[in-house]
Amino acid sequence: MKLSDFAAVIFDMDGLLIDTETLYCQSWQRAAADCGFVITPHFYERLVGRSRADALQIVLEHFGDQVPMPDFHERVLHYETVCFAEAPIPVKPGAWDMIAAVDAHALPKALATSTHRPAARQRLVRTGLDRHFHITVTGDEVQRPKPAPDIYLAACERLGVSPRDVLAFEDSEPGVQAAHAAGVTVIMVPDFKAPSLEIQARTARVFPSLTLARAHLCA
Repeated sequence: MKLSDFAAVIFDMDGLLIDTETLYCQSWQRAAADCGFVITPHFYERLVGRSRADALQIVLEHFGDQVPMPDFHERVLHYETVCFAEAPIPVKPGAWDMIAAVDAHALPKALATSTHRPAARQRLVRTGLDRHFHITVTGDEVQRPKPAPDIYLAACERLGVSPRDVLAFEDSEPGVQAAHAAGVTVIMVPDFKAPSLEIQARTARVFPSLTLARAHLCA
């Protein structure tokens, strides 16, 4: 499998290109502590790659009545705003080299992120990634979030290519499920959580870093 086998490439954002999951985890943990319950790193793994609505529902189903949901959600938003304003947003190792490799093959690129457009735009601008994508599809622009295939189908449509001719990069299980369900070939670069065997079976390959993924695709 080589980059030259494909007509376009789609990237996820959080956890794949930019290192944001730690900031998200801290925000949700601080909000939970304010509201009298504990979100452990292990539990937070269940939220990675999910839309905000889905993540809040998972929290509610697990913790039940002990979660004052409107207050908790407001505190999550507050701490996310604080964390993302105060902390730098590092670009993941190998991200720039992978983007350069895709450009060297003259392949169009899209971003498919569950993050809503205002926040996604802010992060892309802060990291300089905003200048490197032909198409951006965000979570508020599709009816169903990952793991449904909607965001990948929309990205393929906007790129004007068939899903079977597209390569995707994802870091989360819901992202892999979404790309696979859309008929897109997907490479996983896990961030917060190692993939299950079921998820690995839906990928073309799993690499520990974008650096190693690029080395394989460009060999």
